[in-house]
Amino acid sequence: MAKISPSEELVVNIRELCGDTIANDYVNMMNQVSQPRFSAIKNTFKDSTSVFIMACANSNILYKDLREAGLKLGIASVETFSRRIYEMRRAGLIYTESMHNKGPGRPKLRLRFNPNAFKEMFNMDPGTLLTAHPEEHKVVI
Repeated sequence: MAKISPSEELVVNIRELCGDTIANDYVNMMNQVSQPRFSAIKNTFKDSTSVFIMACANSNILYKDLREAGLKLGIASVETFSRRIYEMRRAGLIYTESMHNKGPGRPKLRLRFNPNAFKEMFNMDPGTLLTAHPEEHKVVI
C-alpha cells in the first residue's frame, strides 16, 4: 500500500465527511491560491482553514456543521474558525444568512460564498475552479 501524505489524507477525510463536492472544491482552490502569484495576498485567506471555509460556503453549509466537520478533521479549533470567518466576512469573501427555526432558539447561520469578492481578491473567476450549484441557492453581492 502506498504511503499517503498528510494533505492527501485530509482530502480523503473531507471527501468521506463532507462529500465529493466540498473535497473537489477544496483541492481546486488549494491548488490555485498556493501559487506564487498570490504571495501578496494575506496568508490567512490562503491556508487550509480558509480554503475549507470557502469550499463549505460554496456548498451553502450551516456554520454549526462546518465547525463540527472542521473539528473532526482536525483543521482548526472552534475559536480559529470563529476568528477566520469573522475576517473573511469583513473581507467580503463569505457572508452569513440567518435560517430561522420553527421553534424557539437562536437562528442557524448558513455560510454563503461571494464569487465577486473572490474574483476581485484573486483576479480569477471562481466558476472555473468551483463546482457549480443551482442558482436559486446563490446570492451574488
